[in-house]
Order: sequence, then structure tokens, then C-alpha cells
Amino acid sequence: MMNKKKQVTLIIRQGEYFIYNSKELDFFNISYYPEFDPNDFFAAARLLYQMTYSIQIQNLEQYVEILYKNQYKELLRVVTQGEIIKSTKDEKIILIEFTIDQGFKSDIVPHILQEKEKQQKQRKRFALIITEPQYYLKYVNIMEALHLGIYKEDNEDWEVYLAIENQYPKLENLDGIIITGSTSAAYDMSENWKEPLFNFLKEADQRQIKILGICFGHQIMAHCLGGEAKKMTFVPHMQVGRLALLTGLNFGEYQIKNLNVYQIHGDYVFELPKNTELLMSAKHCQNYAFKNNHLLGLQFHPEFNPIILIFFFKDFQDENLREIYLKECYESFKQGEDHQLAIWDYILNFLKNK
Repeated sequence: MMNKKKQVTLIIRQGEYFIYNSKELDFFNISYYPEFDPNDFFAAARLLYQMTYSIQIQNLEQYVEILYKNQYKELLRVVTQGEIIKSTKDEKIILIEFTIDQGFKSDIVPHILQEKEKQQKQRKRFALIITEPQYYLKYVNIMEALHLGIYKEDNEDWEVYLAIENQYPKLENLDGIIITGSTSAAYDMSENWKEPLFNFLKEADQRQIKILGICFGHQIMAHCLGGEAKKMTFVPHMQVGRLALLTGLNFGEYQIKNLNVYQIHGDYVFELPKNTELLMSAKHCQNYAFKNNHLLGLQFHPEFNPIILIFFFKDFQDENLREIYLKECYESFKQGEDHQLAIWDYILNFLKNK
């Protein structure tokens, strides 16, 4: 596309309104109160944005949010020249020249933008990678609600991606990753979404980005980072319910010897990934949890509670197994107490260096 030069006349009348005139943009005498505009060039970009996307900007907060949209950044590259034709205490007239394919351009960065940039840099960025193949059939929106309800805090940006659609975040400036549980097997490479997940985890590991792997996430981290995951052929069926683990770990303000966790799994980590240490063991599963400085693998589900666990068996096809699982869950719930708050505290300390 050729760079076509165009012009907009910006008239600012103190305490009243802007008037923009432009034959090229097909609008005339558009007026509104300008009290929250930082400067003339950004005001012009705002006007073009409003006209292009049919948006009415009502207040300063809404304006600041728009400043960070990609479309607005494109407009900020348009202005190549601004000429003040008239300037008095009551009225200022500026002729702005721009090209239709380059956007507004200005060296003036108002204080409000500098503050916003500072806030953006201070915000941490995390990614939730959902690995459930039946996400759209059974669990839509449930998984992100469970996890984000626990881990998301103010001044953080959390992005959600579906591994089954080969969706992954950019790793630059990423502070942490959660790999969810799944009905799939970590060692079954016949599913075409597994290899991209392997590659993503390997690169994140090389960059030493914090990664929390839960159940399947725990297993696939081991399987692709030098360890191995297998099916539990030595037990008659999946292990479900609330389980008490003997642990010497400190959980922040919580001092717990027998940690109660919620589990539902038929696979396990047979061999730990490279450069990790064993964190927890269970009678049926030696490598129940592992960690190093940037990896934390947990066989259990920190996001579960009795109601959520029972929910998964509501439509279980095998009626005999469903009764077995429900009975084992109900029996396990009678023992001990819920330690989820302590577990969440431990995970937040790992992910966010608290």
C-alpha cells in the first residue's frame, strides 16, 4: 500500500469541546468535552479510534485502557507532523498530517502513560494450560474456574490455553505456568497434541520458568524431562478420595505431619525427571510429588474438594466401578480434615516466591 498523506484539523476551545474537520475521513464538527486529554496528539488519535471502531469514550479510566489496545498503538504511528496554526488562551488550532498505513507518531508521552507502563511492568504474568481432551464435552469453564479461583490475585495477568488445540503462551516475560490434570495418559503419544506440549515444557524448563504440574501435569513433566510415567498395573482400579500423606514439609504458618490431599489417578510417575528431588510418597505411589527450584509436580489435586471429586463420578459409565469409587470417596472423607488452605499457601509460595 502506498503512503497516502492526509490531514485532520484539530480545534481545541478551552473548557468547551474539540472540533475535528476532515474531508478524507468524512466527518465534520465532532464535538465533546476534552478535560481528560493529556495532549493534542493523543486527543487526535482518540478521535480517530472512536470514529473507526464506533466507540464512545466517557472517562479517563476508559481512555487509559484504550491507549493499550493494539489498534490504538497502530494509530499512534500515523502522525508524522503536527503544526500549530493558532494558539491563544481560548483556542488552539493544530493541523495534523498523517499517512493511512502507518498510524499516529509522536514523541510526546504524557505522565499518565508513563504511570501505566510502570504498572504493566510490575504485573506478573501466568499461564494456565488445560490438558483435558474432553474439555468441550464435559468440563468447559470448570477447570479455569477451579484454578484461577485459587491462584489468581490482584495485579496479575492470567492467560488460559487449551493444549488440545495446540495453544501456548509466549514464554518471554512469563512468570509461571500451571499444567492441569487430564483423562489422557502422559505416556500415550498417539494423540497429536502431546508432542507440542512436550516441546513447550522442554523450552519452559530450559528457561527455568516456574511450572506447577498437577496429576497428569505432574506425570507429563516427568515423562518429557528425563523421567517416566506409567499405568498403575499393581492396583485394581484408580486411586480416589482423600489421602493422608506423612510429610515433614513446612506449609507456611501451617505445621502438618499428616497432609490430607484429594486424588483421582490411574497412572503414576515411575521415574523422577532429571535434577529433581522426591517431595512426597504414598503407599501406592513412591514418587507422589517432586520439585526443584522451578518445577513442582503433585500427583494430587489442590483444586479439588469432596463435592468436586464426587461430581466426576456422576456420569461414570461403569456402574460397578462408580459405586466402588463413590464408596471409597465417602469413606475417605470421614477421616481427618481438609488441608487445602495449607496446600494453596505452599503452591503460591513456590509460584510467586512469597
